[in-house]
Amino acid sequence: MEISSYYSSIAIFSSCILVLALAWKLFNRVWVKPKRLEKLLRKQGFRGNPYRLVFGDLKDVSALLKEAHAKPINFSDDIVPRIIPQFQNLVKKYGCTFFL
Repeated sequence: MEISSYYSSIAIFSSCILVLALAWKLFNRVWVKPKRLEKLLRKQGFRGNPYRLVFGDLKDVSALLKEAHAKPINFSDDIVPRIIPQFQNLVKKYGCTFFL
C-alpha cells in the first residue's frame, strides 16, 4: 500500500509538471513571442495595431468591410479599398511601413 501511494504521488507530480510545461509553452507561443516581435518591429520604426489575443483585428476588419460594401462602386473606381479596406486604412493611419 505504501509503495502504490508513492508511485501515485510521483505520477501526479509528473503530470502536474507536464501540464505546467505545456501551459508555459502555449503562453509563450500565443502571447510572449508575438509581443516580443511587436516590440522589435517598433524599435525598427514600423508601426501598426497592437497585438490582441485570440481575435486580433477581426472586429475592426469586419466593420471596415461592412462600411466598404455599403457604398456603391463605379467601374472606373479603384477596387482595392473595397476588397481589402484594412490595408487602405492602415496606410492612411501609419504610412507605407506598417505591420499587421
